[in-house]
Amino acid sequence: MSLGTAAAGSAQAATSTAHARYVVLAGDSDYLIYAEAVSTNTLDPVNLDTGVHLYALGRHGKPTSLGRIPPNLRVLSLSRSNLIIMNKSIKGTKRVQWWNLANGKHGDTGTNEDVVGASPDGWLVKDPGFNDGTHVVDRPESGGIVDYGSPLTPGVDFAVAVGPNGFVAYSDDFRNDNGEVTYTPWSSPVRHRTLIAPGGNSVRCDSVASTYAGCVIGGGITRSVALIALSGNSRTTGGNRCADQLTVWGSKLAWNTAIAAHSCPTGHVGVMTTAASTRVSKLRFDPRAVTAAWGRLVTSSLGQREVVTLTKVRGKPSPLSRARV
Repeated sequence: MSLGTAAAGSAQAATSTAHARYVVLAGDSDYLIYAEAVSTNTLDPVNLDTGVHLYALGRHGKPTSLGRIPPNLRVLSLSRSNLIIMNKSIKGTKRVQWWNLANGKHGDTGTNEDVVGASPDGWLVKDPGFNDGTHVVDRPESGGIVDYGSPLTPGVDFAVAVGPNGFVAYSDDFRNDNGEVTYTPWSSPVRHRTLIAPGGNSVRCDSVASTYAGCVIGGGITRSVALIALSGNSRTTGGNRCADQLTVWGSKLAWNTAIAAHSCPTGHVGVMTTAASTRVSKLRFDPRAVTAAWGRLVTSSLGQREVVTLTKVRGKPSPLSRARV
């Protein structure tokens, strides 16, 4: 999840009493990343306060505390077992914290580079110092660099969404947005597979899994959701889905509804298959965030009192009791 490019959630809603609240931030086949705080306000994943605690939860066992969210959080990104967060300090120096969730190693370093996401062994930065356009460069935690080249048409600004096997680059600047989307495997640094060719509508990609990416195409509430095969061979789209944040859930695309419009009440979860069949949950959940972890859809209950999982969008939610702290 790149907090600088994700769609903003609804304003924090005040309640009468303070209690523990939970909001999901990222997930993959092995880990769930979420935040917790005792608060009278619901937690907005795009604007988390410094009093909020960060946790990682594996397939089994208890949550691992990763400490408090730093001030001015800009990027939170997960690739395989590597989690990075980046914030900008008051003095202007960016701080990158990383955790190898598989072996427990942790680091913290300062940087002046434009950090855009995690890699399996470090973090990605955008480096404009090349003649053929801005490159994506991996900074492994062990040192050195891996140059992934310029993923989009030179001169087009872009953002990055990472997955377990590579990253998606998508044009994200209204001044030169050309709708372009590419996929670059970690194993092939100079191979940029075109998923959406230049010349289309504005685009934003929120989620990358092992075989699909989840993106929104176009602007406004009527924008389309898109489930795009990373092979470049297929794309499934659906319009007017009222989607806020997207997550790839196996071979499906899921999203939360944060804005009530087009008969889409807030708090419901939608799911679209590769055949463009869409179903929406009957129950309401936290309208601010949804992710996928361990093959399940994960969100919070309405009011964020607990983390819940779904195996079917209209199935009965299961409280994830071991996530409680």
